[in-house]
Amino acid sequence: MIKKLSIIIAIIWFAFLAVLVFKEQILGFLGQTKEEEKVVQGMAPPVMDRPPLQAPVSPPVIPVKPETIPFAPLPNLPPSVPQKEIVKKPGNNALPVDEMTAPPANLQAKKQLDSFGLICTKFERVPSRFRLVSWDKTKKVELEDLSQVDPVTQKHPRFWLNIRTPYKEFIHRNSKESFFRPTTMNDPNKRIIAHSFEIKKKAIDYSSRMNSIGYLILHDFKIGGPPYQLTSEMETPLTSSYYLHFEQNMGPQKFFHDLTGKKNGYAFGGWGLEYKVIKQNFAQNKITVLKKDLKTGMVVEKDLYGPTAF
Repeated sequence: MIKKLSIIIAIIWFAFLAVLVFKEQILGFLGQTKEEEKVVQGMAPPVMDRPPLQAPVSPPVIPVKPETIPFAPLPNLPPSVPQKEIVKKPGNNALPVDEMTAPPANLQAKKQLDSFGLICTKFERVPSRFRLVSWDKTKKVELEDLSQVDPVTQKHPRFWLNIRTPYKEFIHRNSKESFFRPTTMNDPNKRIIAHSFEIKKKAIDYSSRMNSIGYLILHDFKIGGPPYQLTSEMETPLTSSYYLHFEQNMGPQKFFHDLTGKKNGYAFGGWGLEYKVIKQNFAQNKITVLKKDLKTGMVVEKDLYGPTAF
């Protein structure tokens, strides 16, 4: 027992001595192992190099042309028939503009006048050349010629007319002034006639006095039209006739017609068309005209308006 204990103590003693002798080697070995373990444990696993990511390539942008809808060509119409503008509407067939939206009233009226081929360019009352200034009972009247002026007195010349006697106009050879001489109703060059004359009394305002006013029915054959009335109160008298001018339009060609003094029903026109004025309404500035196509015989009636209506 003692022998075994001695052996154990000896072994322990030799081990202690070995540790002292090889202390530095043992400590170095143990420290290196620990550092290697630490390094191995702390190292991240190797990462494989990946190829760089490339941005996705978008397909090339191709510009889209807007869809165009071809317009059908207009039919070849004769010049007298106005062509209608054609408009495409989505989902529908081509329709004329006037079937889709009505144009303004003034534009529509102008198109109608153009299709009719005639417009009125002047519709005015004709002023009277003569003015009533005095009288001799009911047998004679004194008129003033407003178309002439005396260069010396700066007044209009005057002359007397017998009632119900036609007069013919003459021009003085030297002075170029007009004077009138009696003639007959059969004379084609007769100028004027005083058909009738009467005198009426009119009370003056804020007075008991009465004023005499003369009423004359005069017919001027040169301007035509029916007889008209002159009174002594008129400073700028007007006749019952009208300046009536028309413009006939056939494409680029135009022709002007002067119907002043012409009776209703007088035929005028050209290029295969005949027009006639059948009625006039000066209060409404309206003239009713008939148009006749001489080739087809078709007749159209239309109300035209003077230029002051627009």
